[in-house]
Amino acid sequence: MKKFGLLILLLCAFFAKTEHFSSSSNLQVTYGVEENQLILKSIDSTVSNFGDEEDKKLYKRCIQHYLEFQGLHTAGNYASAYVRVRHTQKLLILLYERMLSKNITKVRLELNRLGRNARGKEKTQTNAFLRLGLRDLAEAEQKLIFAKNTRPYLYLLKLREMLFSLKILKHSGKFVVFLALLHDADFPVELESVDFQTINDEILRSMTENKDLFLTFHWDNHFKTLIGDGVYTQTMHTPDMEELAKPMGDLDPAYVRLSLDPRKKVK
Repeated sequence: MKKFGLLILLLCAFFAKTEHFSSSSNLQVTYGVEENQLILKSIDSTVSNFGDEEDKKLYKRCIQHYLEFQGLHTAGNYASAYVRVRHTQKLLILLYERMLSKNITKVRLELNRLGRNARGKEKTQTNAFLRLGLRDLAEAEQKLIFAKNTRPYLYLLKLREMLFSLKILKHSGKFVVFLALLHDADFPVELESVDFQTINDEILRSMTENKDLFLTFHWDNHFKTLIGDGVYTQTMHTPDMEELAKPMGDLDPAYVRLSLDPRKKVK
């Protein structure tokens, strides 16, 4: 009887430990889900408007892994879901760093070019727009540098800083568009209002040669995709989850869900 009682106690302790592990894993996964979703969606317009095919493929891969995370989490496989969301974050760091570096260079080139064009033809708002654009650009670059130098495995902290960088960079991009309307338009433009639709109409009305470029800048600065649905919406409509079974070069190995049992590892 004593041995039987001891066995019962051991089994109770085992199941209590298993339940605690499951609860801890669930808490780890659930915490920050909304933030992860925000980070995932916020890069959509940047990739859709300015990304090349490789950027778009990497972004689609991130979304697919996140959908897999959601499936595992819904099925109660919290340990595997945690691994999958961490993997998504790791790929997103690569994507954010790539897109931020490209767009910081793009914004800097435009601000410098428009600054040169404005010499000797300055208007009331020119110097203020140029100063504010360069200030935001410097802050966005500083945030990116901070994120890159954060401890390697603090994925969410890195992504937070990169999202801040992205938002500040888009604000800098607004001054690129304002300066372009002042000094790159086919005829003079008076910026009496800077709301989205007014600026959009002014670009359409006053520009010919660089119209598409600055329309893209303008829509992207407001987290909007200029042409068609963005990569995020397209992937949500057609996830093509089977693509995860094939490796994506050296960036991402093949992935196949092996089991819904949280005690078994997932690749």
